[in-house]
Amino acid sequence: MSGRPIRFGTDGVRGPAGTWPLDVEGMQTIGLALGEHVCEGGHGRRVLVARDTRESGPLLTTALVGGLIAGGAQVVDLGVYPTGALSLAVSDTGAAAGVMVTASHNPWPDNGVKIMGPGGGKLQDQAALESRFGRAARRPGGSIDDQMTAPNPWTAAFRDLDLRGVHVLLDAAHGAGAAWAPAVLRALGAQVTERGCAPDGRNINEGVGALHPPARHDLGDADLAICLDGDADRVLLVDRTHGLLDGDDVLWMLRDAVSGPLVGTIMSNGGLGAALGERLERAAVGDRHVAARMVETGATLGAEPSGHVLFADGWPTGDGLYSALRLLRAYVDADGGPQLPLPAGGWTRWPQAQQSLRYSGARPPIAGLESIDGAESAGHRVVCRYSGTEPKVRVLVEGMATGDDSPEAWCARIVSELSERA
Repeated sequence: MSGRPIRFGTDGVRGPAGTWPLDVEGMQTIGLALGEHVCEGGHGRRVLVARDTRESGPLLTTALVGGLIAGGAQVVDLGVYPTGALSLAVSDTGAAAGVMVTASHNPWPDNGVKIMGPGGGKLQDQAALESRFGRAARRPGGSIDDQMTAPNPWTAAFRDLDLRGVHVLLDAAHGAGAAWAPAVLRALGAQVTERGCAPDGRNINEGVGALHPPARHDLGDADLAICLDGDADRVLLVDRTHGLLDGDDVLWMLRDAVSGPLVGTIMSNGGLGAALGERLERAAVGDRHVAARMVETGATLGAEPSGHVLFADGWPTGDGLYSALRLLRAYVDADGGPQLPLPAGGWTRWPQAQQSLRYSGARPPIAGLESIDGAESAGHRVVCRYSGTEPKVRVLVEGMATGDDSPEAWCARIVSELSERA
């Protein structure tokens, strides 16, 4: 197998399908290494595998499974299945690992791999796995079971939630949640209008889902929109009163349902920080970092503005539909149905400007940018960071200044200076 390196970012590996390591050889290399890793890890040999709806998914999953079997793993293929539900299945079955073949919110030509360790949480010892790439040896004992029926954990978890009389616009981004979320909501009594629920392999995340949620005036007769991303691990909401609601809003709405700190990220809005005061803890971007910060602080709830929501007493990783149903259950009336509109008011969002710059080759250096110093001197908070999943540098500028000192103006200057370095 190729000796070319494979490096995992904040959420596994991701990139154009058909190019290393998201090609047949690369997936076999990852599978063989993970098979060896679990066989030597002391948690058994069972590995659960799932994927989203991308055209490249079946071929890449087949290559991954072949590598896992060659490495001695006993593989269960769950087919198209959301990331959060896969993590719960890993936990519930005592599997040694779970692998999700997905590029999450990326466009359809991309694909990727997310790996969960024992217990269903994101794999923590990535470096140990990376050290095996290209060096792992074949071993006997590998097998596959593709007959196991993927479980439906949502209905069981929310038997007490009555959604009769609630009209939901469910947008599954033509992704992994498309075959699951509408049926779950209907089983709970909701009237459901489907959007982004007809995947064809090439339309995942295209103009729909959490990346492209409907506007408030596009809700039609619906009371609420629930918008997932490609692998259904994040959620954004839209209601008639407040419009778009993100992970910051979820933290705010659930603040009284939990005690102690609430974990956001460096991207969480400053207005939320002002409203929550010392309760808000900030982590680095990525649900893995949010989960780690929750453990460090003893927090029971964490969320990213992008819509990843984590519950310490919930599933091992985030699930968009689970998060939406937890929120609805937190605000039920005397008849057991949710109170709508949701109580999202009470804090003021500070102005933010965000842009991304795509680069190729070496990363343009961030240190010493005069535009960042200028933005901070104008009173703004600046976050300039490299994406862990795409070749992009992301810029956020937040503050109250206007005109030539507005967040939009300084954000454009920072991106312009970065582009000169790219």
